[in-house]
Amino acid sequence: MRSRRRSLRFDGRSVVISIAVKDWLIPGDDENRFPVSRIKNISHQPPTTWKPGRVVFTVEGATQEIVGNVPMFADKLDRYTFQYSADKAEQVGEIVGAIKRARGK
Repeated sequence: MRSRRRSLRFDGRSVVISIAVKDWLIPGDDENRFPVSRIKNISHQPPTTWKPGRVVFTVEGATQEIVGNVPMFADKLDRYTFQYSADKAEQVGEIVGAIKRARGK
């Protein structure tokens, strides 16, 4: 699923958050992959009328540093946060549910 210049994927064992970044003039994606076993907590805030939804993963041994080299109009968030618009709420809810079931909680 792609939203706000980030994408979230789940294959049953690991979560991948791809972040659009710029390196000089060439845009690209920076992939952040982490296994479900390292996830300590998942915080999911559904979107409202004025604010986008947000899924924040607390990952064992990870730093919460902000990605600084994002392109114009992209969200400056840490590597373990996925922010999405209201039209993606149902799909994100399904992915978060699948991740929680894979964690066994």
